[in-house]
Amino acid sequence: MLNRIFVRIYVVMSFLSLKSAAQIVLSHPMERMVFQRNNSNQGTITIAGTYLSEVDRIEARVVPKWVGSGTSTNWIVIQNNPSNGYFSGTLTVQAGWYQLEVNAFKNNNLVDGKIIQRVGVGEVFAIAGQSNAQGGAGVSTSATDDRVSTIDFTDAYSDYNRLPVGFSKLEGDSTAMGPFHYVPWAWGRLGDLLVQKLNVPVLFYGAAHGGTSSTQWGNSSQGLPFDGPDWIRREHGAPYRALENSVAIYASLTGLRGVLWHQGESDPDTDPGTYYTNLVNVINETRENSEHADLAWVIARASRNPDEHPNTIAGQNALINNDAGLPYVFAGPETDLIFGGDKRTDGIHFDTYAGQAEFANAWNASLDNDFFNNSTPMMPAPLLALTLACNPNNPSQPITLSVPGSYSQYYWSNRNNTDNEARGRNSSGCCNFTFLPPAGYERLNWTAINNNTNTLTAAPARLAASARKPSKKTFFSPIVNLSVFPLPTTPTFTTSATQVRPGESVTLTGSGCNASYLWPNGATTNPLVISPPSTTAYTVKCKTLNCSITSSSKNVIVSSCFPTSLFLQGSVTDDESPYQSKQTIQSTQKIQLSGKIDYTAKNKVELLPGFESKNGSVFKVSIQDCN
Repeated sequence: MLNRIFVRIYVVMSFLSLKSAAQIVLSHPMERMVFQRNNSNQGTITIAGTYLSEVDRIEARVVPKWVGSGTSTNWIVIQNNPSNGYFSGTLTVQAGWYQLEVNAFKNNNLVDGKIIQRVGVGEVFAIAGQSNAQGGAGVSTSATDDRVSTIDFTDAYSDYNRLPVGFSKLEGDSTAMGPFHYVPWAWGRLGDLLVQKLNVPVLFYGAAHGGTSSTQWGNSSQGLPFDGPDWIRREHGAPYRALENSVAIYASLTGLRGVLWHQGESDPDTDPGTYYTNLVNVINETRENSEHADLAWVIARASRNPDEHPNTIAGQNALINNDAGLPYVFAGPETDLIFGGDKRTDGIHFDTYAGQAEFANAWNASLDNDFFNNSTPMMPAPLLALTLACNPNNPSQPITLSVPGSYSQYYWSNRNNTDNEARGRNSSGCCNFTFLPPAGYERLNWTAINNNTNTLTAAPARLAASARKPSKKTFFSPIVNLSVFPLPTTPTFTTSATQVRPGESVTLTGSGCNASYLWPNGATTNPLVISPPSTTAYTVKCKTLNCSITSSSKNVIVSSCFPTSLFLQGSVTDDESPYQSKQTIQSTQKIQLSGKIDYTAKNKVELLPGFESKNGSVFKVSIQDCN
């Protein structure tokens, strides 16, 4: 029994020690993140994180979650010799649902490994429109397939500082669909149909807004005022703002296939030309915000309220058919054909399981091979690069991070949002409610530092940057965990000689460093024995993980001509460089059989008792000045 207890304790202690020895932390990608695939069925997974000890190589690979859910890759080096406090790289893979494995090495030794259990390359959609797109009262149909994901968060204010980054399975009646929907509605069912048809994961962003008209969408997309009910928070950019956040912020990270538009029930009296103009404004704005001029839109033919309205349908068909003026607009389902009390209890909303099943089936039929072959997806944007500099003379703010390039706005985060800051607020037809981002979501605070510049000087923290272009498209840096940031002390060093002859060595001995010594030749030993090829100015660095301080320099002269008198001892066993002095030379050296040496002095050369020249050795004495 005692042996069993010992074994258990030993195993637990070993596990804890391995956990505490973690040397890398992944910040990107996140669990269940789906990256948009291209039309060759491939996508790029961006991988980034922080190293907590020195590493010189980061490798990654993907393994399908199950047979048939993707194609494994070999181990691929994503970055050699990372610097600036973080590592970042990409892995190109076939579309699929994967386990991502990341390993870090130092001198070909495995330092640490991390696993993301679920990450995908597949299809990403933003949903927009009104209540039959957003969902609300009645039932919701969650996804059963593991490969259907969304953001489990909603916020009516669409506040940039409150938008978390994280992903969840689209399941259960209470799952939100960020950034705006608060129920799954019928999209879980559509997700199941798509992943089973395409055999790739699917990610939905929810940006529809119940009770909104095409005029309200068109005006809000242009920043114009409009009439509307109080639940449309016009002062916060609704209804368009959630769609803007989807295509300009979230889709920058994941990429996007296109926008699924289901709206028209609030436009019974809108003429076709007005509907067309309203939607052209919205479509063009999404293409500007995403900086993707080919962003696909799929327009449902929807007008039933509860009667059908031909003018609305005509406006929708005009958008679909006007390819010459507005390309990449595709025909969505004709959902007015789905009606009856078992489908829509109020004659308007698909608030039954039967209605949602037909709604999802119709959308699935519209998202056919023609659509996928002829739409041009928006691919994920690269992460922002960061450069790191140390401020050893400012212990309270020892770190400076910079974002290369030029952007219109910069945001920096040095902490997470508190629960109150992170809490999203929304309302249904009857009730107000709040949402906190689930555990594991990033909830970076972008307002604590009011510093709209590309450079931040800060105290140690978990730091990140985001930058926005005039188009509203937003880019993100890796998260750099510099919470522990030891500063090096200023080193000094001594030399065993200030002058040596060609081929001779000198010993450099560092002192005063609280971390590792780093010499100009890359050596980290201390002291360092080195043979200078010519006269050289040497320095030594004191290096912590992300920072270093350099000593003042010292010259080591390489020359046989010494300005002072020389007193020589020891043996000469080889053909050595001559000894030359601008004053005198005294020698007690022993010139061995194979030895050869020349003595040159301006004033005199003395061979003192003890000097010896073996038979067959060679030495030469000259009285003259040297240069």
